[in-house]
Amino acid sequence: LTHISQLDSIPEVSPLIAALSIHDSWAYMLHNAEAPPIDNLIPPLPSPPNSPSMNDKYGIATSPSAIASHPDNQTWIQGPPPIFISHKASPHSRSLDALACAMRSCCDQANHQGGSTTQLTPTSTAVMAHQTELCSRNMVLSAFTLLQIHEASTPSLNKNLGHHVIISAMDAFLEGGDEGFTDSQIQSLISLCNTVLDHPLLLYQSGPTYHMVSNAAIFLCHLLNEMHDTVHNWSEFQKALFEEVFDTFIATRKVINNHRRKLPPSLRCHSIPHPTLNLGGESDFIDLSQTVMCSCRGCQGFVLMACSPHEARERSREAKKMKDLLDDDTTTQNNGNGNKNGTHDEKDQLDKTAQAFNDDEDELLNILSRIIGT
Repeated sequence: LTHISQLDSIPEVSPLIAALSIHDSWAYMLHNAEAPPIDNLIPPLPSPPNSPSMNDKYGIATSPSAIASHPDNQTWIQGPPPIFISHKASPHSRSLDALACAMRSCCDQANHQGGSTTQLTPTSTAVMAHQTELCSRNMVLSAFTLLQIHEASTPSLNKNLGHHVIISAMDAFLEGGDEGFTDSQIQSLISLCNTVLDHPLLLYQSGPTYHMVSNAAIFLCHLLNEMHDTVHNWSEFQKALFEEVFDTFIATRKVINNHRRKLPPSLRCHSIPHPTLNLGGESDFIDLSQTVMCSCRGCQGFVLMACSPHEARERSREAKKMKDLLDDDTTTQNNGNGNKNGTHDEKDQLDKTAQAFNDDEDELLNILSRIIGT
């Protein structure tokens, strides 16, 4: 932000701010929109010497120095999307900033549904004041349109795969309803997963891409469970669809879990359970109650879709306790002091749990080997 505040006279700063915004949306998710106190560590930036021109509709200035020094943006960029509302910015940058705003808005909704006592955030306030323009669904549609404009005007070998992955994920997450999965929603989920399988380095992309792919895999779990309930009445088409979704899920789960092991515990999304081998049984095909959930409430909502409100709250609290335990353990290790015996047993338990998750694919392969051998 200090660097950005000095770039008012430099053209085309919008891509840098949009990139910062999309990365900030990931931090916003992980902290559940609860900003940690940082003013004592990083003093707020002073206001620009010259009063910048304001956007009359949204009440904010869109110059780099005004964005960097705005009090709401000291921890992460939030409120009205400053690059999206600036028609001087490139379509590519505006598209990225629109997606960042949509993700913050979805996170705020998840926090509200999860019983968070946090007051209205600047993003929620802006969305409520401009519902038609800034609601999540319309922001994703605007982001896709702007990306199409960018690609049409910029012939390039760059296919913007990472950008399309985020749009496909958001489009799939925001579609559907109580009637179950739509055909276009299933197509978006499979396309998203196939793109990541072809380009697994996308999981390292800045921002919430890894978390989105994990939640897409959770959506596939719900879809497989829904189809499994009618296994005895499948048509040939439903059988082929189940096999396609199942193959996609297994491959995606393998890639996600491999990536998850490389991350520190506080940055990991869900640990996704493997399916049962009893196709057609009375229990769920994939028991999502065995999921080790992400600490982000927005991500937890994908796992808890089929749970009662009481069960959802209980499991959300368990995930928060696990995150706090991991954070305390990391702090103790970094400080190099503390009661070694006090947290040793808890750390051992966490290590054993982590190792169990690391070995679940090997366990499944052993089971399959024994079945083949008999």
